[in-house]
Amino acid sequence: MVGHSVSPDIRFITRKWAPAMGGMETYCIRLTGELCKTHRLDIIALPGKPDGDVPAPGALIGFGLKTAIRLLFAKPAKIVHLGDVAIWPLGWIASLRHPKSRIVLSAHGSDLNYATKDTLLGRLYAAYIKIGARLLGRSRLIANSDWIAELARQLGFQDVTKVALATDIRSNIPAGPHNESLFFAGRITPSKGLSFIVNQVLPRIESPPRIKVAGTIWDEEEAKILESPLVDYLGSLGRNQLIAEYGQSMAVIVPSQGKEGFGLVAAEAAACGAIVIASDHSGLAEVVTPDIGLLADSDSPEQWAAAIEKVRSWTDEKRSAFTNGSQLIASTRYGWDRVARETAAVYDKV
Repeated sequence: MVGHSVSPDIRFITRKWAPAMGGMETYCIRLTGELCKTHRLDIIALPGKPDGDVPAPGALIGFGLKTAIRLLFAKPAKIVHLGDVAIWPLGWIASLRHPKSRIVLSAHGSDLNYATKDTLLGRLYAAYIKIGARLLGRSRLIANSDWIAELARQLGFQDVTKVALATDIRSNIPAGPHNESLFFAGRITPSKGLSFIVNQVLPRIESPPRIKVAGTIWDEEEAKILESPLVDYLGSLGRNQLIAEYGQSMAVIVPSQGKEGFGLVAAEAAACGAIVIASDHSGLAEVVTPDIGLLADSDSPEQWAAAIEKVRSWTDEKRSAFTNGSQLIASTRYGWDRVARETAAVYDKV
């Protein structure tokens, strides 16, 4: 994939590519699409499965071996950009083959958060990342939030820059009257907090609102919450359906119990005219600023209930004034052209 100018020369390597679907896949495709407008790119990517699933372990191993061999014979690139930290050995090989090449790595939530887990696998993964940080001591790391940037520094990366993500999900149509329902979009798994809302928060609200839920089931036990009389399960929604649900909801809830690298759902929802209520931690707290929405302690059902009741009590005028402003702010703040500019600025410094 080649852009218009000849400098700088960027070799972008990623195991996250369509037709697989996910935040990292979107990041790699949209970022390279923007960079191609101004830079010359050589993209080495592993496509996902036709059904949108991620590649099988054998395909991942094969991709790593084939790419390593390719790097040994490839022409030198000024910048070698790795789409996620887990593939750091490919950057090490590129730097050994062409010492003048500068290595840039992108770090996402799942990249580094797993290294914080106090389990055998978590500790082994942390050791693996620390080895990469030491071997790639001259590299530069791009983190998608301040929280991820701090984790990267704790794991040994010295030169770290934050470049917040962007979203393609947005609407230019002002939000109208809400449908008196909450909306949850995401994987149906305990860490996303849906059962926390249904079982612990809604019982504290007089005449609790219903919750519309969109997403794929990752945990069968958590999926039992979809049988609640307060839940309307919509399945996996397309882009236009998702935009519509965001815009007409009373509030979009992001009650993550686990840490989030960025909080993409919150940015999407705000850009579609929604009022966002999110857990007050990690990358989510960076996205959901007071001009975007409200924050609540992920361990406090009382705070969540109060936040939901507060939004439900707003007048139409107050709601309209807030969503008009937050929609404009989110659409401007979370654009891919901005991500490309800030990423290119990192290239210029290495």
